[in-house]
Amino acid sequence: MKKRLIAPMLLSAASLAFFTITGSAQAAAYTDYSIYKVEPAKTFSTETQASQAAAKLEKDTGWDASYQASGTTATYQITATGIHSEADAKTLLSGLTKQTAITGTSSPVGSKQPYMTITSGAISSEKQANTLLAKLKQETGVTGAVKMSGTAQFYMNVVTSEIADEMKVKELIQGLTKKTGIKSTYQPVTHEVSVTSIQSGAMIGDSKAAQVKNAFQKESGLKASLKETVKGQAYYTFTTAPISGEANAKTLLQQLKQSTGITGSYKSINQKTTADVYNVQSAYFKGLNTVKDAVSQIKKNTGVSGYYQKVGKSTSYTVNMKNLTKQQLQKVHAFFKKKKWHYTSSAVKKTTTSSAYQITTAQILGEQQANKAAAFFTQKKVKATKKATGKTTENQYQLISEETTDQTKVTKGLNVLKKNKLSATAKTVKKQIANTFKITTESLLEAAKVNEAITFFKSNQISAASKKTGQTTGSKYQITTEAIINKEDIDRVLAFLKKNNASGTAAKTGATAYTQYKILTSQLSSKTALNNGLNYFKAQQLSANYTTKSNTLYKISLNEQFTGNSAALAASAKLKQLYGWTSSTVKIKNGPQIMKTNYNLSLRDMVQKQMKVSPQTDGAAYVSLTYINTATSTVTADVLNIRSTPAVSPTNVIGQLKKGDKVRIIGQTNGWAKINMGWRNASSDEVGQYVDPNNFSMDSKYYFQFLKLSQTAGLSVAEVNQKVLAGKGILTGKAKAFIDAANKYSINELYLISHALLETGNGTSVLANGLTYNGKTVYNMYGIGAYDSNPNYYGAKYAYEQGWFTPEAAIIGGAKFIGTSYIHNTAYNQDTLYKMRWSATAAHQYATDIGWAYKQVNRMYSLYSLLDGYTLYYDVPEYL
Repeated sequence: MKKRLIAPMLLSAASLAFFTITGSAQAAAYTDYSIYKVEPAKTFSTETQASQAAAKLEKDTGWDASYQASGTTATYQITATGIHSEADAKTLLSGLTKQTAITGTSSPVGSKQPYMTITSGAISSEKQANTLLAKLKQETGVTGAVKMSGTAQFYMNVVTSEIADEMKVKELIQGLTKKTGIKSTYQPVTHEVSVTSIQSGAMIGDSKAAQVKNAFQKESGLKASLKETVKGQAYYTFTTAPISGEANAKTLLQQLKQSTGITGSYKSINQKTTADVYNVQSAYFKGLNTVKDAVSQIKKNTGVSGYYQKVGKSTSYTVNMKNLTKQQLQKVHAFFKKKKWHYTSSAVKKTTTSSAYQITTAQILGEQQANKAAAFFTQKKVKATKKATGKTTENQYQLISEETTDQTKVTKGLNVLKKNKLSATAKTVKKQIANTFKITTESLLEAAKVNEAITFFKSNQISAASKKTGQTTGSKYQITTEAIINKEDIDRVLAFLKKNNASGTAAKTGATAYTQYKILTSQLSSKTALNNGLNYFKAQQLSANYTTKSNTLYKISLNEQFTGNSAALAASAKLKQLYGWTSSTVKIKNGPQIMKTNYNLSLRDMVQKQMKVSPQTDGAAYVSLTYINTATSTVTADVLNIRSTPAVSPTNVIGQLKKGDKVRIIGQTNGWAKINMGWRNASSDEVGQYVDPNNFSMDSKYYFQFLKLSQTAGLSVAEVNQKVLAGKGILTGKAKAFIDAANKYSINELYLISHALLETGNGTSVLANGLTYNGKTVYNMYGIGAYDSNPNYYGAKYAYEQGWFTPEAAIIGGAKFIGTSYIHNTAYNQDTLYKMRWSATAAHQYATDIGWAYKQVNRMYSLYSLLDGYTLYYDVPEYL
């Protein structure tokens, strides 16, 4: 019977063998399965509000909700009076909310009053009216407008005809002001004209271009500029570093020409190379035969030849090896280390001279071709130096003339270019040019001034005419106030106008409004808010008082439970989104944290892989009773299929029996004989039953085969000491050491405890309770290094070498060994019982028994069952 490939998880660590899961599994983040409640913080001042909110919440979300009283609170309400207008009330209310966050409403007091406007008597000038209006606002706060009355008069400008000379325009403006006092400005008048510019063909060379430009400007009278159209390019060469072998140099030149079109040549050069070599001398060998044998072994195992040399007059010899390369020295070092021989070495410089070849390219024109050469040598991994030859090609230019309206100059310019055998084009375009000007006087009201300006221009042989500006002025003016309602304001305005000899009359506008308003705040829930509101109104010089009211508060209870913190947070966010409520989430029951690892293969493929490595089981098998002689328990058919289940299926056949074979019948069911075969091959149906994680429910103990041994559970020291380690010999009261070890090395605490309880016989073994080794008492809690031939001796020896001189040191130090050699070993990645049994590659598995992981959970489950405070972390496989 071959049950296991290696020992199970909880056996002696000395017997553990570790293998890798080499599939391309991909793990996701943990999903939280703890149970949470969501508690809204929102309170309601009336039962009706709370009832309506709970009903709406249930309707909107489908969650069960209720409400209940949550204490009482006093509220305050402020009333402020003495406000004269609705606008003032709204402004005050806005300021109250901005400064104190207190809201409220405003409402009128008393009955409506009529709006009035007041109109002054006649005022002789607009300036005097505006001055009086400004004084009215300053003294009474009432604004208004100045209106013209009487016959309107027009303002005039005098505008000249077009004048060609700008200097003459400026002189005329100065003369007009000096003679008449009238100010004026001038504006350019634009006209459309045709202008022509000349562009030459290409000219090669700086001197040629300068010569043509000078001749063009001299003979045509037009200014010209030179535009560089083609920049002269430099010539370059590349010289390579030394190249070994003439054939290599020739090949590289051919490849350069084929790839870039660039040619070149090569020459032979001498290349000196200095490198480190090493001289080695061995330690002493006794006797001539011994040293000769050493020389022979060195040659055979390293390929390095040496010679022996006698040490003085003794019978000892050394082996000397000269001018070794670094690689030869490494071979000698490895061989001497294996033989446990000693040697000394010294480095020396060795210079050698060899022939090499160097390539120099032909002259390369321009950066573009030079870059091709550089890229070629880089691709070939040949170092090459770029050098400018100092030669360049000439620049090219184009001559461009200024724009002109003079066609004679254009013709002369074209002839100059033609004479220099250059092509040329003349381009004509339309342009707006300001070449004349008009003078416009300031606005004039008096006809005498208008005539005076026209006469001045006429005396200077310039025609001019007057035109209206569009502005008018009146002979009399009046002030009309804004609409006002307060009697105090009306009386002040009338008194002001009377005082300033501009008697006024009041008239109703037809509109009415309230003259008194009050502000009523919302209910305030704190004394602080009340004081803030009273202080605000006091600062605004308003009368304010308040009333106090006692209210019962109500709170919503969400009677819904959410699986996982993310679901609870989502519910909290939904309440915020729907109603603006803030909420807190409360964990009411610890639940497992589950991650899913994608094995990137189907369940069928996984089962087929496992079937190739002969999985075993000790479960019963079935054969048809039709073909069994029950009296003799023998097979009557020529061939009889053995099945893993009492049914006919192509996937449950596990073997065959021949006619006359004996069977051990242990039961019968529906025409099938249940037989005992001991350990046997498992069917694909049976393998699938254990491989498929969906066959194990989260609330069963068998889910523990997915428990991550690399994740701490967050256990309580006091609870573990009281419920798990009490009465467990040397391990009693050692919970802190196990939890410290778990946190330090990221290992499940209960796994370490379970391992230690098994290895120490519940804390009673001699090795756990301390053995003396080399005069020191040592402890070993996991049986690490305790080989079966003499477990106490070897276990104590290992503990001494690790420095485990206290039980705590043995617990924590042993945990490090388990973590690095097993759970966190990156080469194996087997940190669950499931991964130990079922590798994605069906290789390096802990047992052939298909029920191995299923059977291993009992001890861990029973220990967890003793505790209350912990968190389970699972890693569950997923198949495509």
